[in-house]
Amino acid sequence: MEDSGDSRAATGQAGSHRGWGMLVRAGHLEYDRVLFFSDAVFAIAITLLIVDLPVEIGRASGSLGHQTAINSGTELRNAVSGIEGFGISFVVIALFWIGHHGMFRYITAFDRPLIVLNLLFLGTIAFLPYPTELLSSVSIGQAPAVIFYAACAGTAGLVETLMWVYAVHAKKGLVTGINPETERVILLRSARVPAVFGVSILIAQASPRAAVYFWLALAVSGVVINRLYARHERSEPPERDEPAGLRGPGPA
Repeated sequence: MEDSGDSRAATGQAGSHRGWGMLVRAGHLEYDRVLFFSDAVFAIAITLLIVDLPVEIGRASGSLGHQTAINSGTELRNAVSGIEGFGISFVVIALFWIGHHGMFRYITAFDRPLIVLNLLFLGTIAFLPYPTELLSSVSIGQAPAVIFYAACAGTAGLVETLMWVYAVHAKKGLVTGINPETERVILLRSARVPAVFGVSILIAQASPRAAVYFWLALAVSGVVINRLYARHERSEPPERDEPAGLRGPGPA
């Protein structure tokens, strides 16, 4: 009888809040699967960036079909735009991952709408290698390529912001262990991304290269937000229970 009671209690804990759209809390496999999948998408997107760098080295041939000598200086000059695109997108995707990681220090549960928003966000991340390749192919001096990249990255930032706003205001206990100051810091950090890229689209109408340089405002604004709200680290995320099979050795 005692085992039966424990079984019912465990089932109740894992399946609680069923009326809230299949709420899955931290410490359960379903929650971890969502985060593992998210990290995998980020890793693949960053890996694909390097694939888009020029791969034509050594393919030149002479008039008689013999391979000509490779001029490393020429090859590097031809690769400059590709390297610039890789560097820009690596930093952008890395910032998105850092923001996503920061949010899920406090988002301790998923419901269906949040899972859908997370998938939509991951879709925008997975798409970024394409505008990166376009930007690398035509250089940062062409307005259409710069505007398209800014629109794609800005959309990713907007969806990430919506994801945080929904989690905070869902009234389902999706976010725990947070104070209003920390909530505001995370909102500002995520909202600055679509704001910066949105403004850069306007700048690109006059000067595409200036618009790309304006993207540095992402780093500057991040530093400013951290300094204005330096005390946000006082709000610590709650400790998460791990499934019994994943716990390390320790006292019972």
